[in-house]
Parts: sequence; structure tokens; C-alpha cells
Amino acid sequence: MRVYQFRHIRAGGQCSLGRYDRAVSVERLQGLLEQGFPDAEHVEVVDRTGGGDHFHVTVAAPVFEGLSLVEQHKLVYDVLAEPLADGTIHELRISTRGTG
Repeated sequence: MRVYQFRHIRAGGQCSLGRYDRAVSVERLQGLLEQGFPDAEHVEVVDRTGGGDHFHVTVAAPVFEGLSLVEQHKLVYDVLAEPLADGTIHELRISTRGTG
């Protein structure tokens, strides 16, 4: 199992050094999305670069029906608020669609 180190630059220029375990983090994000969207027909998390901080998430769920793309993505950001705040996610691509 590979363990990566990352540097997270916070607002104000403060830098924190953390440890990142790619396999656990992808599973963590997948679990958060499955919990946040329990009726989802499809949830997928891809580590785009292999570095453990650039992700593409795809969620297909009935909750997105009738919502604008911005509203759909806001729901995903809300579910992933913790890993976005702690630096696990540096870059996030989101694909969403309703299933109704």
C-alpha cells in the first residue's frame, strides 16, 4: 500500500504537511457519497492523477431531477465538505445527473 505526502496551502499562506493513503481516501469519498445520496443509482470516485488529491466523482441520483447543474454540484460539495476542508481533495471534477 502506498502512502503519499502532500502539502496543503491554506488561506493566508499557511502550509500543513499531511499523510495520504490513496486506497483509503477513494473508499472514504465513495462512502461519503453513498451515504449522502442513498438512493443513487451510480456513484463513482476516480483518482485522476494517482497522487491522491485530484478526483473525478460521478453521481446519478433522483434527488438531482429538476435541479440546475449548480444546485446539483452544491449538493455534492456539501456531502464532501470535510475532505474538501482538510485538504484531501485539492481538485474536484463533478459529473451529476438525475435518474427520474
